[in-house]
Amino acid sequence: MASLAVSINQFALEFSKKLAESAEGKNMFFSPWGISTSLAMVYLGTKGTTAAQMSQVLQLDKGQHFKSGPDCEKKRKIKYLKDMQTYFGAEPQSVNFVGASGQIRAEINSWVEGQTGGKIPNLLPDDSVDSKTKMVLVNALYFKGVWEHQFSAQNTTERPFRINKTMSKPVQMMSLKKNLQVFHIEELQTIGLQLYYQNRDLSLLLLLPEDVNGLEQLERAITYEKLNEWTSADMMDTFEVQLYLPKFKLEESYDLKSALSSMGMTDAFNQSKADFSNMSSERNLFLSNVFHKTFVEINEEGTEAAAGTGSEVGFRIKTPSIEFNADHPFLFFIRHNKTNSILFYGRFCSP
Repeated sequence: MASLAVSINQFALEFSKKLAESAEGKNMFFSPWGISTSLAMVYLGTKGTTAAQMSQVLQLDKGQHFKSGPDCEKKRKIKYLKDMQTYFGAEPQSVNFVGASGQIRAEINSWVEGQTGGKIPNLLPDDSVDSKTKMVLVNALYFKGVWEHQFSAQNTTERPFRINKTMSKPVQMMSLKKNLQVFHIEELQTIGLQLYYQNRDLSLLLLLPEDVNGLEQLERAITYEKLNEWTSADMMDTFEVQLYLPKFKLEESYDLKSALSSMGMTDAFNQSKADFSNMSSERNLFLSNVFHKTFVEINEEGTEAAAGTGSEVGFRIKTPSIEFNADHPFLFFIRHNKTNSILFYGRFCSP
């Protein structure tokens, strides 16, 4: 699991830079974990150059290849379905794109909407599948976290969010004063903050450049190794933090074919070169497209019980006090703490 988490995080940072090329000045929110696991499902069915390219894009080393056992022509499809169950608890669906592409698209969209509590409707756009479609990979995730320390709605006020040095927009700014974990990235003049979700299984990590225009430099410099170092436990100090964090909701849709192709995964999308012979003995399969849609909501709520919402009273050592004011563009990550996996990667730069 540890080495797989490293691969997912390396993929996250490389992929974020690729997406950023066509998203200047725009918000971003995607799930490297979701994309990686979805592509790994497809990777299980590949061979040859197609497999090598996908392995490289997914940052998998030789010890992480999922394939197992000798291949047999008759058992190929059974083996693939078995591996999907073993590794992912999933089962691919055979559909008839030729005779009923519109109906299949509606069924997929309906299933995704149901699985995401209605947060993600219409994952596949109108022109996304047709009679020529052979295989489509769909991936949709939504996230609404439960804070360890929730914000009080009474403290949320309208404040300006500075998009750049000359423009600002009003946002609903939440505020909280608590002892929180803070880290500094001196070489990039950036301050970081960790906010725990309930049970501390997950954290929201915020990276806020001091300069309103500092996000581009931070994004260029960030790597998996650096992020791992910056957010390690021994780099964090506890401060009494006056935190200001915008209340926001992001819904993002991505057609990942061009981004993945430019990262080196070309053959999977090429009808004449794709090799999915571990999935099907017929050499006519290729990946028509990869669609990824996400939803996140950051707000004051997040706990149904009142526990932990009162003021902290008692004698304690006075901790240093700082202000963390996320009133200009910042990066944020939702991390699974036990494995250090980046589940979601986000950029908030425009309300």
